[in-house]
Amino acid sequence: LDPAAPVRSHYEALAGNLLGMEGTGIVVVTSPDPGAGRTSVCLGLGAAVAGTGRRAAVVDCNLENSQLHRMIGEPNFVGLTSGLEDSKTLEHHGYEVVPGMLVVPTGPILSDPASILENEGVPKALRYLQESRDLVLLDAPVARGVLRSPNLSGGFDGVLLVVHASRTPKGAAREAADDLLAAGVNLLGVVLNGCS
Repeated sequence: LDPAAPVRSHYEALAGNLLGMEGTGIVVVTSPDPGAGRTSVCLGLGAAVAGTGRRAAVVDCNLENSQLHRMIGEPNFVGLTSGLEDSKTLEHHGYEVVPGMLVVPTGPILSDPASILENEGVPKALRYLQESRDLVLLDAPVARGVLRSPNLSGGFDGVLLVVHASRTPKGAAREAADDLLAAGVNLLGVVLNGCS
């Protein structure tokens, strides 16, 4: 989130590319396996968008292994699930961590995470959030989880695949990309994370 961070220019370049694409208001961020840095990429991209004077949101859709609230040092008392249960928008269930950047944790998960994610209210809540944001980034489960979720694999504007330079095996990266493309997902690109 620090504007002086060495990686900030890379996030700014990626944010510029995404904002320059037509019809990429909501982007699903996934990876072939855990530990590739999906959450970090979402936060870096969101901060880069906000740093240009535009408005971004990052929403934690990884209901089985939520990390977003921990990374920003906030509780997970409210979030996506709260927005499905009351009439308030997701704007009311998140944290403005830097000016122009809203972070929405998962919120309380009291039942089956997969069924919550497939709630018909999820796309509606996210599209409504998109109306007030230039880019909405969904911190999603790994690619297998995205492919199991019709809302994530087909309900939004595209997918970014995050691979880690030293942790993600090449075969796993290739397989995840092939599986996403075979499922008809709009694969926007691959982010190589962890390069020195």
